[in-house]
Amino acid sequence: MKRVRPPLRSQRGFGLFDSVVALSLLGFGLLALVRMEGNLAGQSTEAAQRLTASQLADELLNSMLVDNANPNCYTLPAAGACGNATARAMTDAWKVRALARLPHATSVTSTYNAATGRLTVQLAWYYKQAGEARTHEVISDVR
Repeated sequence: MKRVRPPLRSQRGFGLFDSVVALSLLGFGLLALVRMEGNLAGQSTEAAQRLTASQLADELLNSMLVDNANPNCYTLPAAGACGNATARAMTDAWKVRALARLPHATSVTSTYNAATGRLTVQLAWYYKQAGEARTHEVISDVR
């Protein structure tokens, strides 16, 4: 009578090794997803701030277009003679609002070039992401 041999056990522990590799790959993948999500949230905040700055600049430029007879009333800091006290007060109120709406705003300026008829609005603020401060500027102009 022949003796029956048990099956070879040369692959003992191979399934455990596969699961460890799969778990480590899953862990690295999840870590990358978390990091990407954090970057997306930061970029979304930055995009919202840029949109706010563009809207503020557009508001001042449109006010100047409506009252194009008094362009010096829309310069910050005030430059030249302003023929409309209401426009000057509106421009000063706009500056206060712009500084309040942009986080860590450093400067809000607008300059009028009489030779070209161009009003340039510049808003600068700091945005902290990953421990570093960056300055962004929105420059808009109208002729």
